[in-house]
Amino acid sequence: EDIHEEIDALYEHLMKKREGVFASAGLKTVILSGEMSGILAHEAVGHTVEADLVLGGSVAGPMLGKMVASPLVSMTDFAHTAFGEKVPLPVYVDDEGVLADDAELIKDGKLVGFMVNRETGRHFGMEPKGNARAFAFNDEPLIRMRNTVVHPGESKLKDMIKATEDGYYLMYTNNGQADTTGEFMFGVTVGYEIKEGKLGKAIFDTTISGVAFDMLKTVDMVSDTLTWSSSGFCGKKQPMPVSMGGPELRCQVMIGGK
Repeated sequence: EDIHEEIDALYEHLMKKREGVFASAGLKTVILSGEMSGILAHEAVGHTVEADLVLGGSVAGPMLGKMVASPLVSMTDFAHTAFGEKVPLPVYVDDEGVLADDAELIKDGKLVGFMVNRETGRHFGMEPKGNARAFAFNDEPLIRMRNTVVHPGESKLKDMIKATEDGYYLMYTNNGQADTTGEFMFGVTVGYEIKEGKLGKAIFDTTISGVAFDMLKTVDMVSDTLTWSSSGFCGKKQPMPVSMGGPELRCQVMIGGK
């Protein structure tokens, strides 16, 4: 039943997109869907706080203990439960024999930890939480994410839209890339204008880009819902199933136009 509802909803979006408009390029106020905030959490933030990449020069290295986001933003790589419920891809013990626990990454806007294995944990003075994962028995365990999530907040999506005079609600993405500088670019396949606090016309495919930590500092509203995505594999040297998620985030980001 759920899949049929999703298909019907996608059909409605596509029909509206036939009469769509191009986004106006530039730095805009946007509301990112939970799906998009989850992908951002994994690709643009999560990899920068994996300890092996920190040692390789990730932008997050010098930021430990500093504000990297709005105080409304918290982010955790969950092991097996989150907010009282089982996560999509629970991990109970990693491939170094470490009992899995949650790795707190950002708390109230401050970068408070990295994801480490036994070796990098000793280097940074951090307790490993079960992030050493290998795809096959003969693969080397690498520091990998598990269930990486931006925490829900207190706002309602309808209130976030109502509070936005001019902007965009960006719902679905089909591709993207990010690097250890925190720079990202994601494609947007479904989105809508927001005009005077109401959803307007659908927009044609576009892109968003920026630097993750700069963007997260502009977050001024966070919804009270959590959307999980668990259909993909992370490709860091070895394929590895991961899940990610988040609430709707209102922030400032560069959006492409015609």
